Amino acid sequence: MVRHFRKTSVTFLFLILAKTPVHAEKFASIIIDDVGNNLKHGQEVINLPASLTIAILPETSHAKTLARLANKKNKEVMLHLPMQSIEHRQSSPGTLDLHMTKTAFTKQLHLNLNAVPYIRGVNNHMGSLLTRHPGHMSWLMDTLAQRGDLYFVDSKTTKKTIAEKIAEEYKIPSLTRDFFLDPDNNKNTLRIQFDRFIQRINQRGYALAIAHPYPETIKFLKAHLEELQTHGIKLIPVSQLIHTANKLNKNREDNHVACTGTACSRL
Repeated sequence: MVRHFRKTSVTFLFLILAKTPVHAEKFASIIIDDVGNNLKHGQEVINLPASLTIAILPETSHAKTLARLANKKNKEVMLHLPMQSIEHRQSSPGTLDLHMTKTAFTKQLHLNLNAVPYIRGVNNHMGSLLTRHPGHMSWLMDTLAQRGDLYFVDSKTTKKTIAEKIAEEYKIPSLTRDFFLDPDNNKNTLRIQFDRFIQRINQRGYALAIAHPYPETIKFLKAHLEELQTHGIKLIPVSQLIHTANKLNKNREDNHVACTGTACSRL
């Protein structure tokens, strides 16, 4: 009987520990991409009562109007920078592509940066081809470094991306997307991805997700964003999350115990 009690107690304790978040403080950011073409959907997502970050496409019909509204509503604004993809999709206005000279690339980049007011950072729209090319990514990061007031988020549209690596070389504050909340039209995907998002935050202390101003996504966020607070997760703008992530990662490095024993030479 005692043995059974001990076994049950240990199992119960294990389940509690398994469900206990590692981090007392937990943070998240959600970027809403592809804003600018649809005024109604843009307004709906900006009016959500949460610290979402709004990524606006350049040269779209409502880019400036929605950027001003986002700023008025205390939402952080990003430039959603169009880049060439591997698939031959119709290019968005202002797309940076592989065949541009450095002069043409830089000129278009400056036009894009000036097309959306109030921007605090940049992330890539598509770009599965361009973000794997070090030369073009260096041109991008060099321009951002010269400006000196912008961060970069790698939307990670390809596993072969080197965008964040190049950003770090140019000392641009940067982060990589962890999840797309709505990568397909499956009605269950939003719930599954949102749960994974929360799980990742519990494990690491922070995570970054990207969503889009689709009607179903807006409806889901309206209904479920409060769950973050229930889990003790604070939703913050991307600029703050980058600072927080750097701090958490530095603390992990500082807490690392170096291997100094005789066996270490074999590692």
